[in-house]
Amino acid sequence: MATEEFYDDEFIINLTIDGTSYEEVEVKVTDPNKTIRDQISSIVSVFELPKIDNGGNPIQYLLGQIMEDGGEPEILEFEDADGREQALIDYNVQPGDHLHLISVPIAG
Repeated sequence: MATEEFYDDEFIINLTIDGTSYEEVEVKVTDPNKTIRDQISSIVSVFELPKIDNGGNPIQYLLGQIMEDGGEPEILEFEDADGREQALIDYNVQPGDHLHLISVPIAG
C-alpha cells in the first residue's frame, strides 16, 4: 500500500514579495506537490501582481528560499537536471519556512 503525505490547513509559509509592501505575509499552501511554476502562478494571481513592467516588458517571477537568517534567497529551480518539474516538497520546504517571490523583467 502506497503512503501519501496529506497536509492539513496548517501548511503555512512566510512570503515576502520583493518590491512590494508584502513582507513575511502568512500564505497557506494548498498543495505542496504543485510545481514551482504553478505555485508562482497562484501567488501572482492571488496578489494580483503585474505580468508586464512599466516599460511593457514581460515579468518573470522566481521563488527563492531563505536558508539562513540574513542570507540571500536560494532560487528554487523549475526543473531538475533531468527536466522533471520540481515542487516545494522536492526542496524540503516545510510549514513556517520563509520564501521570497522575486520579479525579473525580461528585456524585449
